Amino acid sequence: MYKSKYMIAGFAAAMLFSSSMSFAGGQKTGINGAAFLKIGVGARQIGLGSAVTTLQNGGPNMMFWNPAGTSNLEGTALSLNHSSWLLSMDHNAFAFTHNVEGLGVIGIGLIHVGLGDIVANRDVAPTDALKPRQADLATGDVFSFYDMAANISLARQFSDKLSLGASVKFIKEKIDDQSATAIAGDFGVTYNTGWHQLVFGAALQNLGGDLTYYQSGTPLPLVFSIGASINIAEQEDNRVVALVDATKRQDSEQLYFGGMEVTLMDHYQLRGGYKFGLSGANDDFGQPSTDEGLSMGGGFVMETGSTKAHIDYSWTQFDILDSTHRFSLYFTF
Repeated sequence: MYKSKYMIAGFAAAMLFSSSMSFAGGQKTGINGAAFLKIGVGARQIGLGSAVTTLQNGGPNMMFWNPAGTSNLEGTALSLNHSSWLLSMDHNAFAFTHNVEGLGVIGIGLIHVGLGDIVANRDVAPTDALKPRQADLATGDVFSFYDMAANISLARQFSDKLSLGASVKFIKEKIDDQSATAIAGDFGVTYNTGWHQLVFGAALQNLGGDLTYYQSGTPLPLVFSIGASINIAEQEDNRVVALVDATKRQDSEQLYFGGMEVTLMDHYQLRGGYKFGLSGANDDFGQPSTDEGLSMGGGFVMETGSTKAHIDYSWTQFDILDSTHRFSLYFTF
């Protein structure tokens, strides 16, 4: 017991120190590269307003939020995710986990977002720095881009209350004929008090090096979150769970997320959430932002023998651009 307390205190202190040092340079909109890492993965997670730092039984997708959240997965699990993202872009992700006795839950994941056949409006050597390379610049009538992140994670339950997790991710962006890469890590902890499934947790995401184009580096979108969740009502196979997160992004003010999930007969779920501080905000020019606010969704579980299939959908409101839709399939074997 004492060992667990020391471990969680030390782990949380390390994350707080890392986040405070990284945020110390100031918070300015648009300073980060790899913005796609801020797009949430998983219809269930998004339907809860992204207030999922302490989400229990969130499946393999939890490696993209708080890697400690995968520690209670048994056997093998696979998640497939698709989003119709803004500006006709497709956002796809998959996650795979396997529980290895004596080691913990290992996982691999991949996120990919991109767009092709974009009409090119090219300048010739737009900067003096590029003039020596003018002959090497791409000259096609169209171009494409994609963003990609590949994860490897490990999570472990050190007791019936304490779980720790970590992920290493390889990040790549490619625009036309130029690309940049970076390595980053995610770290997380959850602590289940056992009282009405009251869970506390913290996560630090995207701690790593810069993405560099033409000798100009941009930092990754560092995010630090703390959260709590609790069963506010429970009777046999029916329950209501409330979740709240306080999230600090390097390039924004303090944000607060809230969500609620209703489970009926242990197989049907309705959920909703809201991101406070994003919806209705203005950008640096005083114009309404495109950030999301309200999210809603639902899901159900199908069982065939020892296999379970979780099917989830969510809808997210945007202020200016079109609302988005997400679909997820999550299998356990």
